[in-house]
Amino acid sequence: MNARRPTEPSEAIDVHTGDWATLGAAAGALRNAVFVHEQGIPARFEWDEWDPRSVHCVAWRGGEAVGTGRLLPDGRIGRMAVRIDQRGRGVGRRVLEALVAVATARGDASIELSAQQQVEAFYRAQGFEPVGEPYDEVGIRHVKMRRSLLALAMSACLATLGAFGMSPAQAGALDAISNADATSALRATLERGAGQAVAQLGKAGGFLDNPKVRIPLPGGLKQAESLLRAMGRGRELDELVTTMNRAAEQAVPQAKQLLVAAVKSMTVADAKGILGGGDDSVTQFFKSRTQAPLTERFLPIVTQQVSRLGLAKRYNALAGQASKLGLMKERDASVERYVTTRALDGLYLMIAEEERAIRQDPVKAGSRVIERVFGAMR
Repeated sequence: MNARRPTEPSEAIDVHTGDWATLGAAAGALRNAVFVHEQGIPARFEWDEWDPRSVHCVAWRGGEAVGTGRLLPDGRIGRMAVRIDQRGRGVGRRVLEALVAVATARGDASIELSAQQQVEAFYRAQGFEPVGEPYDEVGIRHVKMRRSLLALAMSACLATLGAFGMSPAQAGALDAISNADATSALRATLERGAGQAVAQLGKAGGFLDNPKVRIPLPGGLKQAESLLRAMGRGRELDELVTTMNRAAEQAVPQAKQLLVAAVKSMTVADAKGILGGGDDSVTQFFKSRTQAPLTERFLPIVTQQVSRLGLAKRYNALAGQASKLGLMKERDASVERYVTTRALDGLYLMIAEEERAIRQDPVKAGSRVIERVFGAMR
């Protein structure tokens, strides 16, 4: 066998991340050399179903692959391997940094790995801490290690806040708050704003008696309201307005489950965007996550209530023709879709009001965590 050409210390390390189809040949060759041939691990234990589903990293030096590792969908890092002549020269650290960057960017809260005990010190230096007792795996002593990524996210978030004009004192106050506190505060704010909005709107009179969200007649009927009332159709108009708003009140409670699910799906990247965003960043987060599915849930409830009215049927027939001619927006071409859209507008408006109130006076939110985080940002 020909000896491999040793690379020069001065040669830069070039790191690439990608899928198995792209990097598998280079990564596989390194793993085979290190784990199978050097460490004597049976080949059947080296290859598994996770490779096609993971993000892989390969480090190159002098045109040769010298290090590799992979990041699984659940945040576990594994198959870290560095060519024997390249160890102690920064290759493993560069591979690990690249995988950590991928995990942070996609919103992982933490990452884990199963480290061979002989390299535990290396992973400690990269911010990993042991979890539990050492154990044997394929005949080699291992230790499970974990690293939180919230500190990285919060550091980036504080930098973002500085770009928005936050004073050093404000940044310092936030920096003193733990990552767990900050995340807890954001989740509490999201849940509180959403819960209050649903409670206010999802009751009798929630829409009908609130001028801010009361759903008026659709544009076409509004323009003809005076004429229709003069023709003795005022009762039908009033019944339609009442029915539209009652339908919205019945539909809104369906939003709570999806809003809570959106909170649970919040990633570190979302948290960064909310902290660094404007006064309605929470509201915009909910809107981006729930508008489409809520439309699907609201529409059948609204349709059941509104479509039975004769005036609504006649409006739909005329508005449908106007929409085909380009004289009216499609969303306004049926009473049912019009009410669904306005119900969602009202819901997001009330969430925005709750969010502004909490940001302006965190004490009234009833949570010391919210008070500390948003109080520091004022």
